[in-house]
Amino acid sequence: MSRSAKTLFLSLVFTAGASVSLFAASGEAREKEKLRFTLVQINKRAYLSFANLRRVHADLIVTFDKNEGQGELRMKKRVILFRLDEAQYQSQSELRELDDVGAIEDDGIFFSREFVEEILTELSVPVSYRFNRNNLLVVRDKPRDATEKLDFIFIDAGHGGKDSGALGYFDVNEKDITLTLAHTLKAQLKADFPGVNIYMTRSGDRFIRLEKRSDLANRRSDKGRFGIFVSIHCNSTLSPRVKGFEVYYLAQNPDNTKSRQLMLRENLKYESSAYIRKLTSQLMNAQIQRESKTLARQVFSGMANRLDGMIKPRKVKKADFAVLRGSLMPAILIETGYLTNKDDLKRLNSVEYRKAFAEGVSRGIGVFLSELAKAER
Repeated sequence: MSRSAKTLFLSLVFTAGASVSLFAASGEAREKEKLRFTLVQINKRAYLSFANLRRVHADLIVTFDKNEGQGELRMKKRVILFRLDEAQYQSQSELRELDDVGAIEDDGIFFSREFVEEILTELSVPVSYRFNRNNLLVVRDKPRDATEKLDFIFIDAGHGGKDSGALGYFDVNEKDITLTLAHTLKAQLKADFPGVNIYMTRSGDRFIRLEKRSDLANRRSDKGRFGIFVSIHCNSTLSPRVKGFEVYYLAQNPDNTKSRQLMLRENLKYESSAYIRKLTSQLMNAQIQRESKTLARQVFSGMANRLDGMIKPRKVKKADFAVLRGSLMPAILIETGYLTNKDDLKRLNSVEYRKAFAEGVSRGIGVFLSELAKAER
């Protein structure tokens, strides 16, 4: 790639494109105008040009120093600082790394599809979108109401019935651990959030398809009520040394190969190919994704503080899980520990861990709601 600069400093002010919308406030899909942008292939990777990005929204301002390889993206009060040569960006005073941020070519500046997704979500751009192999599909949304009061929390105990989930030491099934944790979390949330409705996708050992799980929560959201969706799972791997918990939020571009493998395992088992095709054709709302990302970080922090010394905190990750893609509200998936690690399994089976887990998740949700109330979307 050419890194030669024709000018030392480039300032781009993006102008408005056509005004379009996908969802009404009720969450019901409406057929509206869709914007489709071609992705440019550079070294077998897909990038979006600034010329196309500027058509996504009117309020995005970008400044870029070609000599330094760094710049700024700003939308209202939200700011992203980025570097192309070090593949990293800064948002909310936190430095975050990506596999690839972008590239400088003789004919312009290009952002990787992974970074474009970060831009849309971190800046809370009011759009819904989907990446295909060669293009980006975008529709405009109305900004979400910042005064919404939490009405419900849906707890999803992963797997169940004929779907046992991961198998751990001593033939422990994931479906049993997740159900026990879900009941403990429900009791904690009812105590900590009086007046908020707490629901479970399953309260016993029964099989529920992924489509049904998200639909249960979406029906309440469709009535104009604001809610949160928390899916509980356990991890497994071939190595018995791997341990710790992780919290995931929805993204079309997973973190790494392990995230992609986990995503496929959770998405495809017992689900029809027709449903998976339907699900992957849906657009993702950037504002809800930002809220999901914030929720994931705060729940991870709450768990890390409360579970200190019990189970290793790994990190917050992103993946395209079917149960999260179908949700029309902030949604996260918690991998509570590894059933294939004896230390984790011992903790997961203990009353002490279950209590600390529930308290940590509840604390994280509380901080998330406080941040949401203060944030300008």
